[in-house]
Amino acid sequence: FHDPCQIARRGGVVEAPRVVLNALGAQVHEMKDNRGMNWCCGGGGGVISIHRADAIRYKAFQIKMRQVEDTGAEMLITSCSNCRLSFDDSQAHFHWDKTAHSLLEAVADNLDDTPAKPVAPTAIVNPYREAPAP
Repeated sequence: FHDPCQIARRGGVVEAPRVVLNALGAQVHEMKDNRGMNWCCGGGGGVISIHRADAIRYKAFQIKMRQVEDTGAEMLITSCSNCRLSFDDSQAHFHWDKTAHSLLEAVADNLDDTPAKPVAPTAIVNPYREAPAP
C-alpha cells in the first residue's frame, strides 16, 4: 500500500486503509518507509501537471519504484487519484510492470450485489476519530 502524502502526513489517515485491505482479505506488504514516513510518488500536489518538474519527479519516482519492488507485492494500491496519475505516467516512462490500483476500486470489486436484508438503524461509530474534548 502506498501512503499518499496528503492523506497520510497531512490528514493523518494511515491505519484505516490497512484495516480495509485486511477486511478484503489482502495481505499488505509494507514498504520500508511507510505511513507518515513514506516517500512521495513524485506527483504530490499536482506536480505531475508541471512538466518542467518532470526530471525531479521521475527521480523521486525511482525511489518509490525501488520501495515497491522491495516488498515483493503483486499489486500496488493507493487511495489518492494524484498518486494514481503519477504511477500511471511513471509506469509508461520507465516501462515498469506494476500498475497502481485504487483502494476504492478494490472495495467496489469486492462488494456483494445481493440485496441486503433491512436492519434497524444504528449509530455508526468511527474508531479512528478522536473523542470530543469534555
